[in-house]
Formats: sequence, structure tokens, C-alpha cells
Amino acid sequence: MRREFLPNSVTSQSSVASTRLLQFVVTSWFVVIAFFSEPEYSLNAAEFSVKVVDKAPPADVGESIRTVLQSKAVQLLEGEKPIYEIWFQRELPLKSKPESSSKGLPAIAETSLLGVVAVQKAQRDYKDNEIAPKLYTARFGLQPQDGDHLGTAEFPYFAVLIPVKSDTKLDGISGYKAMFKASGKETATGHPVVLSLRPAAVDEADVPKLNEPAAEHKSVRVKLPAKVGDKGEQTIIVFELVYQGHGKTQ
Repeated sequence: MRREFLPNSVTSQSSVASTRLLQFVVTSWFVVIAFFSEPEYSLNAAEFSVKVVDKAPPADVGESIRTVLQSKAVQLLEGEKPIYEIWFQRELPLKSKPESSSKGLPAIAETSLLGVVAVQKAQRDYKDNEIAPKLYTARFGLQPQDGDHLGTAEFPYFAVLIPVKSDTKLDGISGYKAMFKASGKETATGHPVVLSLRPAAVDEADVPKLNEPAAEHKSVRVKLPAKVGDKGEQTIIVFELVYQGHGKTQ
């Protein structure tokens, strides 16, 4: 029987081709791994943190409001950049003395000034509407007790954000309708910009601190000095300010 052999040159070319094919497969494999692995790092959201800094309230705030604010700001940071800066009142005015510091929210009168908030980049409020980056006052609001809001939030307490140019005097807004109108004046929907406030489960010394008070909710727990009525009896209140999460929409 006659055997036919391939020439050496053909055998050599075949070996080279096989080697190159193996190199191509290996290289392609590493490229695929790198392609799918890299987003795992780039898509990880920056971690949140909170701290208190010595910082004077912004000059753009109305004088009668600025004079009652603390000279420290609570900063909520994403990575190393603040997304919220909050100057709370030096003493929150209460209409009655709460049973305990963790049950202080019902003692705050509606429309009372909580503080001033600088939003450094666009966020979402508790109704899942956009919060535009700007400077706001924050006033205490209660959820309207009507059919439109039934079952949309676990607690009825809110910080209502109003652009500072529309809220320039400490006692300039005395009714909830005026407060909601001023807050929603520049929004696309006309709905006021609101952040949920929740009672704190416990009173802790280590505040402000980050917390997750409910599923898909992230908050900053704060402890603030307060005074009761005309006599000015001093006390403290503790509550959660929700910065991520939203209520049930109807």
C-alpha cells in the first residue's frame, strides 16, 4: 500500500497555525473576562457617610432665618462629595413636651422651620420626584388626611423643601396650603418637594448616624435641641430623615 506524507513545510505551517489559533483563543478569553469583570467595579455605587462640620449658614438665606441656624452643618456624603448639607435650627420650637426624645415629631407645629438644606446634585424625594440642586428651607409638614394620600406613607411627618428665594422670613409661612404652594411652585408636577421623617426607634448618643429604618429606606438619624412653648423649657428630640426611598404611589 502506498502511503502519502505531507511535506515538512506543510506540517510546519499547520503547527504554526495551530499555535496562533491557541494564542487567539487564550487572548480572546482574557478579553472577555476583562470586559465583563470591569463593570463590576465601575458600577459599584459610592458608599454613603455622614459627618458634622463647622460651617456658617449660606449668605443667600434670609436674615431672620439665618440667625436661628446652627453654625454647624450635617453633611451626607456619597464617596467624598456631599450631596446634602443641612443646617438645623439651634432649638426646634415645640408646641408641647414629648413623652420621650424619640417621640418628638408629633410635638412640632406644622410649618415650623426645621433648617436649611443645600442639595448639591439632583436627588429623588419621597414621592419619587426630582429634587433640583439648589438651596432650600425645610419646614415641618403633615401629610394631608384625604383620599389622595391614604396609605402612601407609614408616617405622616415630612420635611417640606422650599427654595430659599420663596421663603425669606422665619414666620413668613403660617399655613400648610401656603407652604405646599411655595414648595411646588417650581416643580414639574406642582407637588411639594418632601422628605419623609420617621420616629427613631431608640435614643442613641452616637448621632448623626446612617440607618435603614425600613425596607428600601435609608436615613440619617439626628438628635436636636428643642424648646417647649413660650416658657422655652429645653429638651431634645430624635428622628430619622429619609434620604433614599419613597412611598407608595396611587
